[in-house]
Amino acid sequence: MHRWLSGLVIGIVASILAVGAGAIAQTKSVTSAPAFDRLSLGNQKVAASLYQAQTAGTSSTSSPTRPLTLQQIAVKRLSGQGWGQIFREMKAQGLVHAKSLSQVVSRYVKLDDSDQGVAATDDGKASALAGILLDGASSGVR
Repeated sequence: MHRWLSGLVIGIVASILAVGAGAIAQTKSVTSAPAFDRLSLGNQKVAASLYQAQTAGTSSTSSPTRPLTLQQIAVKRLSGQGWGQIFREMKAQGLVHAKSLSQVVSRYVKLDDSDQGVAATDDGKASALAGILLDGASSGVR
């Protein structure tokens, strides 16, 4: 009887440990995913817009600044910065030259649509998406 009971306890403990280890592994894989992949689709589009809009910039000390990677832009967003703040920071570094974030995103949406062969009569879906993205981006909504 004693062996049967200890076997049962070992089996239960092993099962609990296996489930717990699986949960930890799953949590670790979610948090170690690249920053860009953790953004929503709308935020990915804004990040990609800023990334595409970049040019080599110059800082206030006239030394060249390197364009940000897509991951660096995504990390800024995930750390709590709003899109308007990220845009202004990049503009100050000379990395983007557009007048507004809306201009950056709408140019990207147009380029993205033309690359995918979307017809001009798309019922305004692309411009509606740009409008949704821009409403949140320009007002500083996160």
